[in-house]
Amino acid sequence: MQRGKFIVFEGGEGSGKTTIVDMLRKEFSDFVYTQDPGGTALGHQIRDLLMSERTKGIDVRAELLLFLAARAQMVSEIIVPALESGTHVISNRFALSSIAYQIYGRQKPELLPLYTKVSDIILENCKPDATIFLDVSPEVGIARVHSREEEPTRFDNESIEFHTRVREGYKKHLAEFGTPVVIDADKPLEEVWTEVLKTVQSLL
Repeated sequence: MQRGKFIVFEGGEGSGKTTIVDMLRKEFSDFVYTQDPGGTALGHQIRDLLMSERTKGIDVRAELLLFLAARAQMVSEIIVPALESGTHVISNRFALSSIAYQIYGRQKPELLPLYTKVSDIILENCKPDATIFLDVSPEVGIARVHSREEEPTRFDNESIEFHTRVREGYKKHLAEFGTPVVIDADKPLEEVWTEVLKTVQSLL
């Protein structure tokens, strides 16, 4: 049986990842969809903890390891079984986010060896076939976040400088996670969607 394709969407806060993935669900209803952190019962519990202001000030090593724990469970429980059954998988964030947020955003380059060692173990044969980076400028992204009705997460509330570093991390390491695709997410949603749909169709 032919292995499914694994496509990841990455991007800073307000880049439109969740909206785009929701649109893809309607277009490709037979795919498996997941989010990082999340996707599993354990992953959702870790996600709730990490996004909450209750964990503001958490040690960055603990933060990184919690993300990795959620990812390990998602890879084992959701992604690998789907791919091996021939089903395509789309994930809203994946391993690149840890580099962008914990290592670049938090300015902790010394944690890259830890991240790499653990990731090599948990990702196994689960590397993305392609990573689509929805590249939004921090100013545009954060303005979008604060125009939403829902309560912002503690990551939403980080400084513009933090989000600028996150964007830098994404750009520097994107090519390490499958075929890299960059889409200008400052554009209107309709234009972004057109590019995304064309890209996904070409990857299948």
